[in-house]
Amino acid sequence: MSAERERRGPRALALLLRPLATVALTAGFALAPLAAPVMTDAARSATTDDTGAVSLQLVAAPAASGIVRPGEPLSVRVTVSNDGDQPSGPIALALSVDGEHAVDAAELAVWFDGGALDADDRAVASATLSSLEPGASAVLDLIVPAGTPVLSGAFGPRLATVRAELAEADADAAVIADRTALVWMPDATAVPVAGTTFVAAITTPGETAAFLPAETLERYTAEGGALTRTLDAVAGRPVLLAIDPRIIASIRLLGAQAPDSATAFLARLQAAPNESFLLPWADADPVATITAASTPLPLPEGAGSATVDPEDDATPSPSPSPEQSVALDELTAWPATFAGVSWAGTGTVTAEAIAVLSQQGTGVLIAPGSSFDHAAPVQQLDDVRVLRADDALSAAARDASLAVSQQRFDRAMARVSALLAANAGGESGIPALIALGRDRLAGSDRLLDTIAQTVALPWSTGTAASDVLARTAVEGAVVEPALDDERLGAVSAALTAEADDRVFATIAVTPEAITDVRRLELLAALSLGWGARSVDALQGFVAQSAELRASVQVVESSAITLLADRASLPVTVQNDLDVPVRVFVRVEPDTAQLRVIDPRVETLVEPRSQTRALVPVESLTNGQVDITVTVRDAESRIVGAPTRVALNLQAGWETAGTIAVAVALVLLLTVGITRDIRKRRRRRAEAA
Repeated sequence: MSAERERRGPRALALLLRPLATVALTAGFALAPLAAPVMTDAARSATTDDTGAVSLQLVAAPAASGIVRPGEPLSVRVTVSNDGDQPSGPIALALSVDGEHAVDAAELAVWFDGGALDADDRAVASATLSSLEPGASAVLDLIVPAGTPVLSGAFGPRLATVRAELAEADADAAVIADRTALVWMPDATAVPVAGTTFVAAITTPGETAAFLPAETLERYTAEGGALTRTLDAVAGRPVLLAIDPRIIASIRLLGAQAPDSATAFLARLQAAPNESFLLPWADADPVATITAASTPLPLPEGAGSATVDPEDDATPSPSPSPEQSVALDELTAWPATFAGVSWAGTGTVTAEAIAVLSQQGTGVLIAPGSSFDHAAPVQQLDDVRVLRADDALSAAARDASLAVSQQRFDRAMARVSALLAANAGGESGIPALIALGRDRLAGSDRLLDTIAQTVALPWSTGTAASDVLARTAVEGAVVEPALDDERLGAVSAALTAEADDRVFATIAVTPEAITDVRRLELLAALSLGWGARSVDALQGFVAQSAELRASVQVVESSAITLLADRASLPVTVQNDLDVPVRVFVRVEPDTAQLRVIDPRVETLVEPRSQTRALVPVESLTNGQVDITVTVRDAESRIVGAPTRVALNLQAGWETAGTIAVAVALVLLLTVGITRDIRKRRRRRAEAA
């Protein structure tokens, strides 16, 4: 064999392993139990040597949502990927199952979260991959044949683990694992059933605008748009819709200029038979301001004076004109099923927050299960009825709805199946509330499949939210969370910035033209749709506030020379706002060489323009003096940054010049009169 063929041989074998392959494997048993390692959700491990690294990723996805019946084979599809830059070498795979002990929902939540949990499992199937090249993946089915006694006992979920071992790796990094679960269903006629209700957000996450412009609405509501896909997936199914009023108001505000797709979407949304409630504007976090500053979430205000910008009929904007505006209450009117409903995010609910929400009219609070010390789906805290979302179940359903591959979808749905089976087995008929994601809108296919497969499980049935609310509530208590100090600081800074904007807006002829839109933009920055980017959104709002307050200021000037004792000092004021402003110009000299006759000169500056204010001053002595020029509001608060200007005073030059001119005029007059007299005398002499 030539050297070239020797080099090509191993490479050709590696290339054969790169495509995805499905391999059916017969069962292999090991009677000794295997300890389940502690794992994170991403089953990933890496080994490093002197030449490079091997990084493997493992995904275990049981078939048929993990349901196993007597006389049927058990199958788990395993995807192994090499994300490193070196070949992996031989990989040994094994499926282990604790087939006798049913686990409850709390144990499953710990198991899926990577927590420590004893599992008396046995290896029931195994396989070996010869090697994986960098960037390559392989898909294998670990199958236990029908009739093999792997699962036994009563109905319920069983813990399962798929392990991958690198034969050539160091012992410390040789094994990676992915946890999953199976549901043993020994008798189809004796399966307990639990109700299932989803909560889905109809929102536009990550949008900063007060109102959504036409191009944004068209992108979301066009065929294949995120809102359209979401509505396709949830309409007519057991899903409680949480609707952002900003979407409704933006479409109605545009009127005839609204995209046809947006108008059609709004009609479809209103015709959907789903139960619904309205979120705060832009899905703002209802408790963030309470935990950050002990203040309720600010509400949209000012009659909502909003209209279409005459220069751009497709862009909604605030307007101070009552004749051309529509109240926000009218724009956001909606036949929602429930009123007074709040939906809190993870790690934000406190006892103080619930008390404040109750005072503000919240009667129903949807919140993560980790916020409460009781597992009951319906709880009562003071005057607030709490719908407790199942955290582990919600996380699994979100993973399924956002899955980028069929294997990851099946993996997530196996977790959903096991968790619902545990809920049903614990107490039949207890409903489970599944809160879907708010920072990303799922595609219609995955979301539709998630909902459809969930309610099609033998132990699950779709339930309306009104039926859940009708259940008897148990007394609950809040588990105070560890708050995110960085986000709380960002929320507090945003509230301070908006308060400063309101003070600044008093210079506008119509302050509501500024304050109304800034309030809506604050709510957009507080949106739960930002997810991990929440702090960035709030910091962006603070930066916009700084730019806003710098939009009215004195134009910088070079040195000015004053030749008169009394003069009008010109000061140019720039207004970059879209509304006229009324300000007061104030000049303060550093020394007593200059006296300001009028310390407050009122000036009206039109939108997007400059105006020159004339400040009367008096020069007392000659010389140079520096002055500070500021623009102030009616309460003498400084607007914008002060400006320093150097003045060159030449006091008395005006008087001296006047005297000189007067003397010159007298001399000219005297000379003229003298010449005229001489001419007359000469004429008389000649005539005589």
